[in-house]
Amino acid sequence: MKDIRKIRTEELKLGNFAFMDLTGRDSKEWIGQPTLFDGVVFGFCLSGSFLFRINHREFRMTANEVFICLPRHLFTATGCSSDLSVKLLLVSPEYLYALPVSFGFDWLKHIEASPRLPLPAEKIADLTALYTLLERYDTDNKQAPPIRDALLLPFLLIIIAQVEPAATASGGSKVSRQEWLTRRFFELMSEHFESQRQVSFYADRLCITAKRLSAAVKETSGHTALEWLNEAALVEAKRCLRTTDLTVLQISEALHFSTASSFVRFFRQHAGCTPLEYRRR
Repeated sequence: MKDIRKIRTEELKLGNFAFMDLTGRDSKEWIGQPTLFDGVVFGFCLSGSFLFRINHREFRMTANEVFICLPRHLFTATGCSSDLSVKLLLVSPEYLYALPVSFGFDWLKHIEASPRLPLPAEKIADLTALYTLLERYDTDNKQAPPIRDALLLPFLLIIIAQVEPAATASGGSKVSRQEWLTRRFFELMSEHFESQRQVSFYADRLCITAKRLSAAVKETSGHTALEWLNEAALVEAKRCLRTTDLTVLQISEALHFSTASSFVRFFRQHAGCTPLEYRRR
């Protein structure tokens, strides 16, 4: 088994996103390679078929389908056809938060449940055209960033528009008890994470123990309930630091930390720097 390849957003060529092509002819280079990325991966299939695993869940992708892999989810390609052509766009969470698009936990909940989405052929054609233009402006030229921003927004909107319908369409299928608990946990978390980051709070509302809830979420998503709660708080803190003028104290109060110092300790532990250092980057 190959070692896990870890990609951090700081390693991306332009600091915010990068492009990758997966094809059947060079599959030996990437088949069986577990990859962990701390951003979001958007992939769309132009031809062929593609087998992959996100954490422990297996998926099969064919032409005119899209998949989304959330931050810190283990992605492994396990097989493909010889005529495969998949385009990948790796995007840092910070870049997504700065866009005028809502990426709330309802969106995350849908992706967690259904990471593979069908798209009409004309939408795939639109994504391909936008992707080609994005690659063209994959340069350090000073004029390139605003053009990339303008191109990335419709690219993401095409995909995002499919997320909720796809999740709704699959809502009637049978789910396991663990999957149901995880979905309910995400629903509750989207409402309460700013003020409640104790797993016991969510377990009580689901009438189970905190240990059982965390085990169910871990089995379904690859991360424990506490890890998701911490991630939610970190995401919101980063969004506030990058897109608002709120002080560190104000952000700590909005996220219901007991003191600004405890918030700074939390942020340094999970982000590797202080809130002000992050804001100045």
